Amino acid sequence: MSSVEQIAVRRPRVGITDIFHRNVSRRGILAKLYVLLFGTPHLGTFANGIYLRRATRRMTPSSVLDAGCGDGTLAFYMASRFPKARVLGVDIGEQGLHTSESTLDICARVHRNLALGNLEFRQLDLRQLDAQEEFDFAYSFDVLEHIAENRQVLQNIYRALMRNGLLLVRIPTRKQKRILNRRFTMEHERWAEIEHVGQHYEMDSLQADLKEIGFEVLSAEYTMGNWGRLSFELSEAMQYYHLPQALQMLCMPALKALRFMDTRAAIHDGDGLLVLCRKAR
Repeated sequence: MSSVEQIAVRRPRVGITDIFHRNVSRRGILAKLYVLLFGTPHLGTFANGIYLRRATRRMTPSSVLDAGCGDGTLAFYMASRFPKARVLGVDIGEQGLHTSESTLDICARVHRNLALGNLEFRQLDLRQLDAQEEFDFAYSFDVLEHIAENRQVLQNIYRALMRNGLLLVRIPTRKQKRILNRRFTMEHERWAEIEHVGQHYEMDSLQADLKEIGFEVLSAEYTMGNWGRLSFELSEAMQYYHLPQALQMLCMPALKALRFMDTRAAIHDGDGLLVLCRKAR
């Protein structure tokens, strides 16, 4: 393990595990230093980490479910932050943008570099989640839009929570707004038409389903207001114009600053929904 990787292990924070990703490793020490200094270059993961830290600020969970853990970025963070808690990351394990590696392959490889005995990953379709009263905190970020039967998934998570257990969920709204020319985001929209089979919620319908299932909504807010939209669309525009990867990375701290401003803003009509709720019965 390199010295940069050793520093990353000693300083756990959201996105630091990107250092162990192959697409970072093959770019050498400068790419690893970039991640060490600036964290993950993925804007969505960056923002979700802020929401997760904010929601868990006063928590001391004993068991945590990462429902749709992807490459494990948030699960690694939670296991490091709460070493006495059992953390389970479940994911269907698709290859997606990771080409030859599935998300769970990445989880397993990164896990080998981290001494986290309280963390486990499991391949599982959330529609088949059958745990009962095992967790006191669960979260799901940008997952439900990929599952047509996402109400069933919410019911499964409800059953998996202990009484008074908490769920934090983020999902994009059914309709997405744009600031810049739509040609910049057209490729993403074509991808979303195929992948986002469950992107049918708005704030009222999501809360209605959660309450009908048995959750008590503690807080509900919009995400991805104008600052968030702008950061995303600028990122897509750079890819549209095929700017060099190095230039895109140089711009990333500024884009993350815009996304940070978005997480602090009072948003009245954003492109994302963030809801914290409790198992009430």
